[in-house]
Amino acid sequence: MASSGLRMKRALASQSSRTRHSDDGRCGLGKLACGCLDMGIERWPVKCHEQRNFKTISSIYNHTVYPNQLPIFQVGEAGVPSGLFSQNVVGRVDPVGNFTGFQDSIEYFFALSPLPQGNAASAAITGYKITEFTSACPEVAASVVYLFTSVVKPGCPENGKALAPLKQVAFWRFDKQGAVLKYDAWIPNLNNWVEATTGAQFSNTQVQAQSIQQLCGATQQRCTGANTQWASVDECVSALTQKPYGNYDEAWGDNIVCRTIHIVLTQVRPDVHCPHVGPTGGGKCVNIAYPTNYFNDESLYDDPLGETFVCNK
Repeated sequence: MASSGLRMKRALASQSSRTRHSDDGRCGLGKLACGCLDMGIERWPVKCHEQRNFKTISSIYNHTVYPNQLPIFQVGEAGVPSGLFSQNVVGRVDPVGNFTGFQDSIEYFFALSPLPQGNAASAAITGYKITEFTSACPEVAASVVYLFTSVVKPGCPENGKALAPLKQVAFWRFDKQGAVLKYDAWIPNLNNWVEATTGAQFSNTQVQAQSIQQLCGATQQRCTGANTQWASVDECVSALTQKPYGNYDEAWGDNIVCRTIHIVLTQVRPDVHCPHVGPTGGGKCVNIAYPTNYFNDESLYDDPLGETFVCNK
């Protein structure tokens, strides 16, 4: 399955600009195949839904590449091209959390993509490659993507220096118009990636203390007025120092790591995300006993267990 899906993906990547609809439900003339690209490999006709779903997923990841995500920071949901996500989209991204609705989902995929000016390593996603893809029916697809990161620091010798890549595995369900309606994704080794990219060891208490100080400073700067969470930076530091630091392989919880994720999102919707970095965690950075929320497919997706990402019979 993965092998045939990868062959089909190669055909899509190379031929999508030269295909058209045909009466047999395939794209092009029904002759588009990886056999013409990879000598000795059997033909693998590409159907139109495969091309459509691949294009949607590719466009989603393309908007994680710097500076393509900047419009989301500048104008919010208006900066997202139409047709990528349904307004009713729901999904889970392990180890970050569950997301309900269009706004939550676009913030996860695009607003959490690192900005070089927002981290000490000047790191950003600068490229991507869908390494595995398959879509046996119009409503379901599966993919693996490598997100390539590098230093973005124009005018400096290290500009363009390659950093550690990040991987995401995902299952997708699409609505009849081809927009993503539901997704279930996993980011393996996220903590290792963050440490490799930043050069920080989060088990080091000095690193933790510095991180809390930065978090509290940003909270006081961004969460003001009705969104204020702490009386002062000192109060914030004192309270958060008492909480577990956590790690990025388990970002759900009443810990510092969860708040370092949501402080980024305060730039987009402070009224929603400021409570998440505050004393209570605002319903997001709260302790949830395993396996709660990890296996809540029926309530999250509103489908019988095991049917969301299976082709309709």
